Amino acid sequence: MAHSNRVTQAAASIVNCERNSTCQARQLSLFYYLYSPLWAGILLYLISSTLAFAGHKPLNIKGSFDDQLENQTVEIQGEKSKQLTPEQQAFDDFVDKIESGEIKLKTQQDFDQQVEKMAKLVPEGDEDRRLSYVYYQCILGSMFDPRKGINIANDMISNAKTRADRLEEGVLYLCLSNYEARSGEISQSMQTIEKALDVGIELDDNELMADAYVSRCGMRSLIGENDFALQDCVKAEQLYREEDLLEGADGLIFDIGIIYRRLGFFERAEKYLNRAQEIVEQDDLKFGKIQVYLQQGFMEEQRNNLDLAIEKYQAALKVAQEAEIETQMVPIRIALAGGYNLQGEHGKAIKELELAEEAREQLGNINYDGMAAMQYGIALSNIEQPQQAEKFFVEAENQMLRDNNKRYLALLYEAWAESYQRAGKDQQALDKYQKFMELQKELERQRSDQQTQVLRFEYDSEKTELENEQLQKEQKLKDEQLKSLEAARKWQILAIILGGLLTVVLIWFSMRQVANSRKFKQLAYTDSLTGLANRRQIERALKKAMENANESEKPLSILMYDIDHFKIINDRHGHSVGDIVLTNLSNFSKDLLRDNDVLGRTGGEEFLAILPNANLDQAIQVAKRLQREVDLKQYTDIESDLNATISVGVTEFKPGENMDQLLHRVDEALYQAKENGRNRVEYVI
Repeated sequence: MAHSNRVTQAAASIVNCERNSTCQARQLSLFYYLYSPLWAGILLYLISSTLAFAGHKPLNIKGSFDDQLENQTVEIQGEKSKQLTPEQQAFDDFVDKIESGEIKLKTQQDFDQQVEKMAKLVPEGDEDRRLSYVYYQCILGSMFDPRKGINIANDMISNAKTRADRLEEGVLYLCLSNYEARSGEISQSMQTIEKALDVGIELDDNELMADAYVSRCGMRSLIGENDFALQDCVKAEQLYREEDLLEGADGLIFDIGIIYRRLGFFERAEKYLNRAQEIVEQDDLKFGKIQVYLQQGFMEEQRNNLDLAIEKYQAALKVAQEAEIETQMVPIRIALAGGYNLQGEHGKAIKELELAEEAREQLGNINYDGMAAMQYGIALSNIEQPQQAEKFFVEAENQMLRDNNKRYLALLYEAWAESYQRAGKDQQALDKYQKFMELQKELERQRSDQQTQVLRFEYDSEKTELENEQLQKEQKLKDEQLKSLEAARKWQILAIILGGLLTVVLIWFSMRQVANSRKFKQLAYTDSLTGLANRRQIERALKKAMENANESEKPLSILMYDIDHFKIINDRHGHSVGDIVLTNLSNFSKDLLRDNDVLGRTGGEEFLAILPNANLDQAIQVAKRLQREVDLKQYTDIESDLNATISVGVTEFKPGENMDQLLHRVDEALYQAKENGRNRVEYVI
């Protein structure tokens, strides 16, 4: 039944967007892209794309994954395919025409007509092709209305139960899971796949079990469980090979390449996707080309090779245009828009989105999906249309929250924060940035955990393969037991070495993750030049200090100061000397302030100091000491005529006032210090 999963190769295709580290995915089906992009992507995976790779040498994923892929040039010796009858050949040829796109399918009426033709071609007594037809009948029965499709599938399942046809029932569960996923019922869809798997196990039907594992592999990959998805793909590959269904096993090359890309194992992903490209180009499989080019484009985006990514998207667009596959224009143009936005070519991005919108309307759909709305928002924000961008960001957020797509949401909140920052809305930008950071941290941790699990799984697979080989040697070479034991010892030593290497790799991954986390946190809250708190962090600290002062009724004062004539220092001595002055002043200020005082750089040459438990008089004394000591400090070791002084403004917090009021007063005090001759301290009550 492996070929039943090929059913809608012509009826569904995928665009997967995972821009940045988690980006997580933009999945759009060929016909069902007009619905939520996540479910549309699931549609493709649930039915698999084995047609694109049929007739080629299979992928053996046992032992070392990469070594097996490199060895695919070795000719496989096995039984030749059985000779088909004319009726069987006619049925298969008809299916190939549908899946290759030779038969154009645009409306539900088109699908219904082709299903009727297929029914007449089912060879009498051919149970395998009859089941294939049943699956086609179900999955093509409602391509545009998944809710209706659920009813169709349930009715067919009830009919199969009435006839006690367990195998047909199992096949139809896969069809039902497809419709459930497209309707947004992911949890229910997974449970339905488990029912199909249970039937396969009960009947000991390897093909049905393999088909179920393929469906679950795609589903798990799309919802972020890539480590478990890879294991399902491996199980499916083994079952297909046991049944000599090389087309089913070969179809997993593409799926595994996508999984490795999502996990960040780009070198491995590149090998699998390049192998898939060789296959689809060799057989000139149009849908396969589009899928492979898009996946390669997303991988190059993750590598920040934007020119190459756009080149891949344009290659996919060229195939779709030449083959007149109009329904593919929407996902491809959205992918192109995303690439252009990353390149800063926002006018081009908007043009691609408008073309995608036109294609949608031609097919009877006028709604935006979440990813298209987000790309519109990014482009409009960058061409200074923040109000229009806000509408699209809100629309994108609603759809992504509905789908619970954390990878999409992380991308959205980062872009939204940047839009607010450009508009000068710092607080809104901070709120969105915090949401992005929370999601990003969760996604990074999830991906790191999955990478570790995949490494363990590969190691276990290789170890199992070695043990099986050893058992076979012991059975065949009883008269060489001593030699076999010595060989086994060598393998054990190798396994220990590999285990040690794996441990080192895991430790390295963990250390890198900790280092990256610390670095990211430092970048988020500190000024890169001086190492002081940045503006966001110092304002956060001030807000907390004000809350404490209100609760404890203890005094709180702040200082705001900057370097006098700093522009002259930069112009006369150069920006590098200016940076040294800023750094020295930062370190000097920290030494002069009290241990519990908080100092931050709020921008340029301006600094803000928070003095808890200090009233106005005490703060003025601190400020004068700071101003005096800075005035006395010499910079002759840097430049003979270099000198730096500061002007300081001081004010005391009034219980109940807000931060803007407090900062306005201290800024006014600093302004007075400047107006009154600089290199002095002024205060405002």
